Amino acid sequence: MTLPGYMIAAPDGLPWLTLLVLSPLLGALLVALGAALRLDDRMVKWGVAAWMLVPLALALRVWAGFDSAAVSGGQGAVQFVERLPWVQAIQVNYFLGVDGISLPLVLLTVVMAPIAALASFGISERVKLHFALLLLLQTAMLGYFLALDFFFWFIFWEISLVPAFFLIQHWGRENSRVAAFKFFVYTVAGSLGLLLVFQFIYLATRFAGVPTWDLINLGRLGQGLALEGAPAGLNLQRMLFDYADHLGIANVVGRFEGLYASIAFWAIFVAFAIKLAVWPFHTWLPDAYSEAPTAASILLSAVMSKMGAYGMLRIMLPLVPEASQFFAPAMGALALIGIVAGAFGAFSHVRGDVKRLIAYTSINHMGYVMLAIAAAAAAGTGAVSADSRAIALNGALVQMVAHGLSTGALFLLAGALYARTQSYNLRDFGGLRAVMPGFAGVMGVAMFANLGLPGLAGFVGEFFIFRGAWATLPFFTLLATIGLVFTALALLLMFQQIFLGPLNGKWKRVNDISPFEFWTAAPLLLLLLVFGLYPAPLMSIANTAATQMVAVFR
Repeated sequence: MTLPGYMIAAPDGLPWLTLLVLSPLLGALLVALGAALRLDDRMVKWGVAAWMLVPLALALRVWAGFDSAAVSGGQGAVQFVERLPWVQAIQVNYFLGVDGISLPLVLLTVVMAPIAALASFGISERVKLHFALLLLLQTAMLGYFLALDFFFWFIFWEISLVPAFFLIQHWGRENSRVAAFKFFVYTVAGSLGLLLVFQFIYLATRFAGVPTWDLINLGRLGQGLALEGAPAGLNLQRMLFDYADHLGIANVVGRFEGLYASIAFWAIFVAFAIKLAVWPFHTWLPDAYSEAPTAASILLSAVMSKMGAYGMLRIMLPLVPEASQFFAPAMGALALIGIVAGAFGAFSHVRGDVKRLIAYTSINHMGYVMLAIAAAAAAGTGAVSADSRAIALNGALVQMVAHGLSTGALFLLAGALYARTQSYNLRDFGGLRAVMPGFAGVMGVAMFANLGLPGLAGFVGEFFIFRGAWATLPFFTLLATIGLVFTALALLLMFQQIFLGPLNGKWKRVNDISPFEFWTAAPLLLLLLVFGLYPAPLMSIANTAATQMVAVFR
């Protein structure tokens, strides 16, 4: 296998990424075998939770062998590459690789999946199907973050919808069918535009004599970087215009060269904005998160929402950098609206449904990530601006990991609270700290991490986002601080409503946090503390890739 100079195979030649992607799928097949053999449900639960340590170990092996400083060909090097011809008629390759943008999210996925499995131990109906779907969802998410051929990547993007849809619909709350349907329709609608624009992009590259679905090569074309074995000076924006002109479209739609890159930008942006729940494409999220079972709420909020941000970083910014820069103020405005709307949405539920409150805080936090992406693309001047863009992207990646850990912990604990009280309504609680001091302490740490308390990982992500975004989008950054205040207030009032004040007499005999619940939540809280006090291991993964990515913007 011959690789371009900006790609690095695994140092020992083993297919670590293939093993990583396929290991959960093999686990799902073992669950199916267990169903055929009529294994006890309890054995299946523990078996799946233990099996999910295999992808965790494989991901840690990849992290240990990852060179965070590797740069080649004008970009952060793609490492542990596995690339083989697949559908040669249309230049589709089996192509896996990892870089500083994808590795943090791979690590987040393998951490959150076993937590979701442990959170599902209370499931009593169709247990084997539930756990098989969790494993299938993990495979799809890992494949999404590691696939680097659009055709191959799109398969994982679509497959991820299937287990998520059935988890919400079959094990969710009263309105789960509506929530699952809305989640599915929104994402599929965005996918259609994405698929159509990539069909056009592929045909444009073929017309230019360099047919490819390769996301890395397409990104290099978008940034005007050289491709090995291809003519110099190729540019994706020009290629889109030339192909539109060849079809006669340019004579009808317009002959402005950047128009077709702008159309591609919006098709790509909307698809990923839906998944990231950017305003006004966010309305599916509160229903999906609140109606889903605990495990699905954890994976949807902690990992799947990050698929939208990752798509913007992996595809949108590199492929159409000029359009991304031109529309950066629009992205910043949408991010600001989402930040404020999410904060006030959470605040409006301080006496309502606890899961909906947490869901609205996710809209707020993903708004910060969107703000960082917009700031990284926005126009600026000088070296300070370039550094600030990289700082913003570093903050976005830390924020995604921190949000995944803290929100996953909050949904985990909300599910544990429901198991005791059969209620998510905040009006039903009050004074629980008197009988559940340990539970209150654990939920308090998760809450403070979520609202960005210094010393915890959420603060690091938000600080770097605001520091980086200030250089290119100062007005939006200033107004976004409103979201910080009201989200923090909503979370504090949630805590007060549950644990402080007079004790509701119905809960005098409620049990405190169990050892099983504590040790399930403990890894998340420990990681939040470690990355809050010492974020360097996480930030060093992403910094080289982030710095190289923003170098194209001026």
